[in-house]
Amino acid sequence: MPESYNHLHFKSVGSTNDLCRDECKKQLKPALITADKQTAGRGRNQKKWESPQGNISFSYGFFSEKPHPALSLLAGLKTTIAIEKVFDKYVKLKWPNDLIFESKKIGGILVETENFENKFLVVIGIGINLKVNPNEPHWGDLDESLNNEEKKLVFIRELAWEVSKLENYSDENWQSDWMANCAHMNSKIKIASSNEDLFFQGIDHTGAALLKNTNGEIITYQESSLSVMNLY
Repeated sequence: MPESYNHLHFKSVGSTNDLCRDECKKQLKPALITADKQTAGRGRNQKKWESPQGNISFSYGFFSEKPHPALSLLAGLKTTIAIEKVFDKYVKLKWPNDLIFESKKIGGILVETENFENKFLVVIGIGINLKVNPNEPHWGDLDESLNNEEKKLVFIRELAWEVSKLENYSDENWQSDWMANCAHMNSKIKIASSNEDLFFQGIDHTGAALLKNTNGEIITYQESSLSVMNLY
């Protein structure tokens, strides 16, 4: 697999996404930042992301004329491919950015973009629990060794290869691929902006969720996250 990016690995950092953004601006080319530990990891909506020692903290950054509108979902899909190939485990997806294994959340995606010199600078952050002592009951892990550095490096390279394909992405089949991996198709869900019962029907070409209400109407939803009843 060709490496057209700078890869920097650290024992401990604040945020791999922040370092990745800085490295892209400095080198003006794609960058990969990984770390054994993050002290200021974050998820969507500025939620704190726990990144204990030895797990996967990964950020890949690149420049784009027009980023794909569904990068978070696509990054999740690419991550499941890399996990299956290296760890031989089948991870499911929760809209919009969670990784689910054995009915537990084992990872997540954070995509951040900004304008830089007339282009978009895109940073895709991916955190994966190989082995953790969870602070919350819905958290889990892949039950993999934290000490197998060779296997972790193989996985990081595989993940970077898959994510790098999103720099210029035009696959028309991605929606059906994502829905085939979704952990909650047709499940009852809740969103903050509505009290009515809604059911997850899939996604559109932008990655927005398609929700059906009890009247059979389809609502397009892309504001934030959603709660899936009885997922965990």
